[in-house]
Amino acid sequence: MSSIPNSAMPHAKVHHDDDHKPKPETKKTAATSDWVEDATDAAKAGLATATDAVKSHPKTAIAVGATVIAGIAAAIAAPALRAKDAAEKKVPPKTPEPKKPAKAKKLH
Repeated sequence: MSSIPNSAMPHAKVHHDDDHKPKPETKKTAATSDWVEDATDAAKAGLATATDAVKSHPKTAIAVGATVIAGIAAAIAAPALRAKDAAEKKVPPKTPEPKKPAKAKKLH
């Protein structure tokens, strides 16, 4: 048996110690619980469908994953590149040259 005290390893509990604690009751209204259950069921069904598709077509799944990652990278990088290009293209406004005095007209 180990000589490490239980206080140093709180995760190493005996499972029968947790059985005596009462579980907290969660209050759910009928509308929320139905909505949550429906959403959970739909998510599970979608996940099962996606899992089946990945298992039957692994190369396609890898290609789709790579495409999604590339799209995310482009979405992150595009605004930064546009801002950089805009800063480089920005030319300081030209200051107007001072007006030259008009030539004097000759009188006849």
